[in-house]
Amino acid sequence: MKNSFSHTFLLLFLAAMLSFGFHPAEVAAQNGGFAGASTRLGYSARGLAMGNAMSAVTSEGAFSYYNPAQAALERGAQQTDFTVGLLSFDRVLQSAGAQFALPPTAGLSFTLLRTGVNDIDGRTLSGYPTGTFDASEYQLASNFGIRLSEKFNAGIGLKFNLADYHQELSNAVAVGVDLGFLYEISPRLNVAGSVRDLFANYSWNSQDLYDLEQGKNVINNFPTRIIFGLAWQEEQFTLSGDFEIQTYTSEVTQTEVFVDNGMLTEIISSETINTSSTQFRVGASWKAHERFTLRGGWNLPETTNFDSWGLSSGFSIHLPFDVFSPSIDYAFVIEPYRISNMHVFSLRLNL
Repeated sequence: MKNSFSHTFLLLFLAAMLSFGFHPAEVAAQNGGFAGASTRLGYSARGLAMGNAMSAVTSEGAFSYYNPAQAALERGAQQTDFTVGLLSFDRVLQSAGAQFALPPTAGLSFTLLRTGVNDIDGRTLSGYPTGTFDASEYQLASNFGIRLSEKFNAGIGLKFNLADYHQELSNAVAVGVDLGFLYEISPRLNVAGSVRDLFANYSWNSQDLYDLEQGKNVINNFPTRIIFGLAWQEEQFTLSGDFEIQTYTSEVTQTEVFVDNGMLTEIISSETINTSSTQFRVGASWKAHERFTLRGGWNLPETTNFDSWGLSSGFSIHLPFDVFSPSIDYAFVIEPYRISNMHVFSLRLNL
């Protein structure tokens, strides 16, 4: 019966990829600038230090942010993570998460992510200052995972995204769905796959912000993310890799103006364009000592542009306390295109 469930889930997973992921690309795309970009920076210092190549990794804890199937991992305690990042350009990165066991074979996790930019200098079209304001984006995710067999985990996640960009602009809300699986090929090798941010989009109407009598809703779709991962895990070290396909749906509007019988006439037409891009990430960790772990990662957010690479490194200090078994995690991240650096700190507790 469990094998039947496993096969059924794999068929549903492949159907989702075919339905939402593998559309022919008409033009090359860059993955920056699409809705929800800040929520894709990563989660926890451990994940960021390993280049976010975490979809198949189980040696670092359960990270359902990267794969909802990890919510079913047996941890023996309730894992909690608290993270804060120090970013340039007045950006904000904060997160918290917890995982709970649902005996005998399931698990549930919750993650809360806040990103944004503080102290933005507001200006009118003429350049006069209007004061400063903050822009924030929040993501609350719940992931349910189940162990369908000793080797196969499946999971589904629901994400609630809220964008608060300006006090005179109504908040935008997006609801997305994640699917994922995790399979243990051997005691050392895991393979994983996930489809993320299905159906998610923001809908905007700036009529009130610009004091316009006419206006229309603008829809910004989240990229659909299809991720395949591998992880080789020994007792002292882990090697991992993720390959990601992001597909984008954009609406392009064109306006044609012509004169008909002395009258100026406009014809507005719109076209939906499907594009895609690919990413590659690798990560590694080494348990150098019972109380100390080293990590490193490398990512290529645009496989068509090798100069887009980013680099990361970090470590964990496992404190010698039996209560909560705390760990302090740190990551130093050189962002893609080397535009800036990030310092990320996390606290891991096992309650």
